[in-house]
Formats: sequence, structure tokens, C-alpha cells
Amino acid sequence: MDITKELYNMINGSGAHPALGWKHCQRVYHLAKELSQHLILDDEIFYVSSMLHDVGKYPVYALPNVDHALRSKGIAMNLLKNYRLEQERLSKILEAIESHMYYSEPGNSDEAVYMRDANILDNLGNIGLMKIFSLVGNDELLPGPEEALVRVQTFAEALPKKIYTKTGRRIAVKRREEIMRFLSGIKRQTSEYAWI
Repeated sequence: MDITKELYNMINGSGAHPALGWKHCQRVYHLAKELSQHLILDDEIFYVSSMLHDVGKYPVYALPNVDHALRSKGIAMNLLKNYRLEQERLSKILEAIESHMYYSEPGNSDEAVYMRDANILDNLGNIGLMKIFSLVGNDELLPGPEEALVRVQTFAEALPKKIYTKTGRRIAVKRREEIMRFLSGIKRQTSEYAWI
């Protein structure tokens, strides 16, 4: 089976929430490529690591009390054995998956650094707002819109500081501004959030 088709089937059969599944992975992949367009990097590493970075959090694959990045790395390792990748490529894919979260240090490879920045950026701006609010009621940490607003504010303040690359930081500033405009409008329209 072609790896592209296998990854698509794997993600779409995983029980992933639409905001966190295939389209999120596609955005991370394309944004990582955009951020690194001034470099010549391995597209296959970007693609495979972007598609598998969150698989460990999807209901079919998640394990209680196991960080999803580590779970995703283990799933990727088992899956990719079937594709006989060169060891260096496999190592870069696994590193990118393991270090993709904002609370992790960037990996050593350029692919890992750019994929991490792309993943962080997907939680900012209009797309980040859409993701967070679509998860209300579907995520135990987001039972209602009040908690979603707190997460949006937290992300707007904290995530831009986690971006490592120069291009990523420029995009983060713009996406933070999108969030701040949204919050300002919601605050005005809800009597300082009282009517949320």
C-alpha cells in the first residue's frame, strides 16, 4: 500500500475530532514547507512526520497517562518498519514527532524545528480560534465557551514566545493580532464576557 493512502486511512479511521485530524495534519505539513522554503529539506520527512505527529492522541491509539507525542512516536516507529526507510530519515521523522509540542524543546533537525513551529502556529490566529471553539464540549478541558476563551487568551500570550524560526515569529505576531481583535470584539459584545 502507498504510504500516503495508509496515513490517510489511519487518521480517518482513528476517531480524531475533525479539528485535530487530517486537515490539521495537512495544514502543519504545508505551513512547515512554507516556513522553510528558503532551505532544501526532505519533503518526505515533513509529510510523514506531519501526518503522524498527533496519532497518539486519537481515540483508537491513545493510552491513558501517556504523552501523545511519545505515543505517536512509537506508533510511527512500528508503522514505518514496513517501509524500509533509511535510518537517518527515520530518525528525523521520529524526532520531529517527539518534539512537535510547544512544551518540548525544538529537535535538532531543521525538519523537526519547522514542523514544531508549524504545529504551534496552527493553534494561533483565526484557525486556532476555530479549532478551540469547535472542541468545546468535546474536550474535557473545554466544557464551555468560558474555558475556551481562557485557552485562547493563554495561547495568544504564551505560544508566540515558543516559536523558534524568524519566519514563524513574524507569522505568530500576525496571528496573535487576529486573536486579540477577536477577543476585543467578544469583550465588547458580551459586557466584558459576562454574557458568554
